[in-house]
Amino acid sequence: MKLQLPFFVQVPLFLALWMILHRLWFGPALKVIHERAKRSEGAIAEARTVQAEAERLRAEHAAALAETRSEAQREVQEMLRQAEAEQRRLIDTATEDAHRHLSEARGQIAEEVATARRTLRSEVETIAREVARTIVGRAV
Repeated sequence: MKLQLPFFVQVPLFLALWMILHRLWFGPALKVIHERAKRSEGAIAEARTVQAEAERLRAEHAAALAETRSEAQREVQEMLRQAEAEQRRLIDTATEDAHRHLSEARGQIAEEVATARRTLRSEVETIAREVARTIVGRAV
């Protein structure tokens, strides 16, 4: 036994089934699918925003790090220049002190030599007479 309904009965039955399925199955299923798609799109957009912010912060960090390195290098160079200038100043001061002490020592030695020469000149005659007396054996 075969049940065959005429076409004009099948069409309304199909439409009724379609409306029932649409209301009870297709509509809610499509609604869930659309909501999931919206949430996914929102999450993807938020992830892109977070990624862009992370890139921006990474670039800022790299720029700040480069600036800090550059500034530190400038400060080190300035400290080296100051240390070299101080070293030159100390060496110049030490050299001047050494030259002054050397001049003073030379002056003192020259003065002592001059004093020794004067003393020897005054004693030369006495020493010569003593040597001649010792050699000759009598007072000269």
